[in-house]
Amino acid sequence: MQFSHFDLNLLRALDALLAERNVTRAAEKLFVTQQAASGALRRLRDFFEDELLVRVGRHFELTPLAQSLVVPVREALLRVEAALATQPSFDPARATRIVRLAMSDYASLIVLPRLMSVLAAEAPRMTVRVESLNSTSFRRLEHGDLDFCITVPHWGLYNDHGPSADILNEQLFEDDFVCVVDRRSHPAETMSLADYRAALHNVVRFGNGIETLVEHAWRHIGFEPQIAATAPSFSALMFMVPGTPLVATAQRRLARTLAPPLRLKVLECPVAVPLLDEHMMWHVRNESDPAHLYIRHTFRKLAGKLDSNHKP
Repeated sequence: MQFSHFDLNLLRALDALLAERNVTRAAEKLFVTQQAASGALRRLRDFFEDELLVRVGRHFELTPLAQSLVVPVREALLRVEAALATQPSFDPARATRIVRLAMSDYASLIVLPRLMSVLAAEAPRMTVRVESLNSTSFRRLEHGDLDFCITVPHWGLYNDHGPSADILNEQLFEDDFVCVVDRRSHPAETMSLADYRAALHNVVRFGNGIETLVEHAWRHIGFEPQIAATAPSFSALMFMVPGTPLVATAQRRLARTLAPPLRLKVLECPVAVPLLDEHMMWHVRNESDPAHLYIRHTFRKLAGKLDSNHKP
């Protein structure tokens, strides 16, 4: 097996076959015919002297050798792409880069509008693609399908879905949690611990074993609240509250943004929920990339401009 005998054009085909584990889907990803993808698989099998993909029932599985190739092949392609995209200087006003972000609804409401405002003025030709943060986000970041994740570095909240050692991170800002209630249902100006324990709650459930900081705090003190409703995001959580006795436990900045138009009241939370510690994360391969440096610098500026009188 000699590198000089390997057709480098097969690298993209190998990457697609390893990722899709299916010749038809790999062909679609490569924009080639299924016959061409099958031909590439035959050549790859000859070179590696390994089947790479083996049928198990109705599906194909990777052989042990193929499994060992997934990360290095993907990494090699990403480094080649980065090298080809290298420019002697970076001008935001002329850049046409696509920036791919994964973030929670909270970060989307607090940070994203500010980011778009800056890019509209400084880098109008750059495109931002945002997706919801989920259990696949760190893997997509490692595989080069995302440029940044904006989330908390509490890896225990993600069970087995946390990032690898190749993911770098930097703190952007902190936020604490408050109670959000309907003004008529909760005329009092405070929320005691007894009131909190007796109340009906709604809670965010991200699924896939991801635990929110609120749920983490409840579990820590052994509190099993009466859950009247669940929501897929913290913003949706607050939209459930008007006209109900529900107590939503949400981030202070988000509460300050949504409570006034919804005619809700913000009260101090009697339960000690860990601070929301928002970080930006990126792969080490992009550490010196000019576009990444620009976006990271922009995020830092935006974080520094968040309201200085904000509690915590």
